Amino acid sequence: MAIDVLLRSRNVTVAAAQLNMTQSALSSALRRARQHFEDEILFYDGQQMTLTPFGRELEQIVPDLVLRLRSVARMRAQTDLSQMERRFSVIASDYVAIVYLADLCRELARQAPGISLEVVPFAPEAVEQFRRGTIDFLIAPAFALDAGTQTDLLFEDSFDCVFWRDRPLQDGTLSRETFLTSPHVVTNFFLDDGKSHLERWFDAQGIDIRVAAALPSFALLPYFISGTDNIATIHRRLVPHFSANPELRFATPPLPIPRLQEFLVTRDFLKHDTEAQLLRRFMCTVGEGMKSS
Repeated sequence: MAIDVLLRSRNVTVAAAQLNMTQSALSSALRRARQHFEDEILFYDGQQMTLTPFGRELEQIVPDLVLRLRSVARMRAQTDLSQMERRFSVIASDYVAIVYLADLCRELARQAPGISLEVVPFAPEAVEQFRRGTIDFLIAPAFALDAGTQTDLLFEDSFDCVFWRDRPLQDGTLSRETFLTSPHVVTNFFLDDGKSHLERWFDAQGIDIRVAAALPSFALLPYFISGTDNIATIHRRLVPHFSANPELRFATPPLPIPRLQEFLVTRDFLKHDTEAQLLRRFMCTVGEGMKSS
């Protein structure tokens, strides 16, 4: 919808490029909207376009209406998942992609081969696209959830520590003192302060850790361990993917780190999208199979 993009971008050139329209066609659409609403909506204030008071009212209303209209347009009287031909997008960390989405893709290939997934990395821009409805699903822990969403618990996970095989340890075990005084390799979550479930728990407990490296990927953590005193605390479901590395050792954390919960998140307007709801239920079924493992 042209007016929606114009309200967001406040720039005819940018909006026309996003809509794949000519600037003259977009200007005509804006002129028709002004005639209909009997308001300028947008006007030039120097070099920039500014919203009128009525334009600001539209800015609050139109995006949600556009999302709901898109959702209604996708409604079907009945839909068979196995016959569906559609691409869905989902924001997920590399950890979720490894331990969950790979299994989901295998199940889809077997039961609904016409469905494809676009996995989008966590980033503020991607989360904003999800809020605007241009990305279908988000898989995230509780601290990344928003109001106005539908959430389903997909699976839970606990944690293990990983460290260099030849690192000397007192009594051959990973003690609380060693864990707390060692340099840690952590991940940057790209949201808010960038901290993961583990680091947020450390903060809540008043625990200060020394960070040796902050990485953009959970899967990279073990590669910053060998030949160092570094420790990484990784999801237990990731351990089988790294246990073949002879340079690494794994141990139960000497602190009671709470379990992680990963949720499937959809925006409320998606409840009218029959195909998306079918896939949501299928995704939850795959997650159910992980809860007992």
